[in-house]
Amino acid sequence: MRMSLTELRALATQAGFTGNDIKIAAAVAMAESKGDPEVIGDQDVVDHKWGPSIGLFQIRSLKHPGQFSPPDTLRVAAKLKDPVYNAKTAKAIKDAHNWKQWSTFVNGAYKQFMDGGPAGPAKFEPFPGASFFHTGQKSPIIAAMHQRLVAEGCNRYQSSAHADVWGPGDVKSFAAWQQKLGFKGNDANGIPGKTSWDKLRVPNV
Repeated sequence: MRMSLTELRALATQAGFTGNDIKIAAAVAMAESKGDPEVIGDQDVVDHKWGPSIGLFQIRSLKHPGQFSPPDTLRVAAKLKDPVYNAKTAKAIKDAHNWKQWSTFVNGAYKQFMDGGPAGPAKFEPFPGASFFHTGQKSPIIAAMHQRLVAEGCNRYQSSAHADVWGPGDVKSFAAWQQKLGFKGNDANGIPGKTSWDKLRVPNV
């Protein structure tokens, strides 16, 4: 059963991570395994020394961990399937080698899970599609967009009345936002596209 970011942060705390490392640990685990303690990876690179990568933190197991020094002695395949053991092993490896042992840390994939990320409830309103934006369309999404455009200095509205109804002021204001992003011509026509919408970061309503 997959674990949520909240559960992973609690597990990281239990394993001994402190401060910002709690959030990093949970984010790395989510990026590595999607929060699934039973995931087995890297089976194509198993050799006489190394076994597959196991569990939440996708820790490479060793065929004969007892022949190595700490923290590698902890790389016991059968034990790594336990979430607590896996997290404590990750802590020991992190303490010895920092976070660079995890490719998802090095390549930045973990960052999307630092603030809640896709695994948690969406913080920003997803792009509703260009056809959503037509004259007279009424929605709290449009009101939230109105507030973000004003906050970004792209206020081209005549008034703030009927802020939740799509109209000419929205077109002019969104065009100003598109121009601010560097879009030109038809790409700055005031009708939101996915890129310009996502960059505006309209709060979820």
